[in-house]
Amino acid sequence: MDRNKSLLTVLIIIAIIFLYNRIFSSKNGGGFLDGVREKEIKSLVIKKYINYDNHNIPFLVYGNKDSIVIYRDWWEKIFVGDSIIKPKGSLEIVIKNSNGIERFNYQDKFGLDN
Repeated sequence: MDRNKSLLTVLIIIAIIFLYNRIFSSKNGGGFLDGVREKEIKSLVIKKYINYDNHNIPFLVYGNKDSIVIYRDWWEKIFVGDSIIKPKGSLEIVIKNSNGIERFNYQDKFGLDN
């Protein structure tokens, strides 16, 4: 009888882990990148700010006050007034200004192959 209880307990734990991963998969791993990939941007950077209430995450505000998260090492290279372009389905943003064109890729930051 104890063996059956142990087996049932293990099966329940496996089922809980499986269901948790299925239900919350959008919040794990690729959730952030999926959100970036869905955005299409053709605008100007109108503001830069660091959200101190949310783990000091840097943001760019563009267009009609839409925003996108950027990485800290990109912060000093992007300025208010720069053009920002990001095709839908891509993980690359292109920044254009009088100094030239700079490309930033979210995929490179995560070390992903695809």
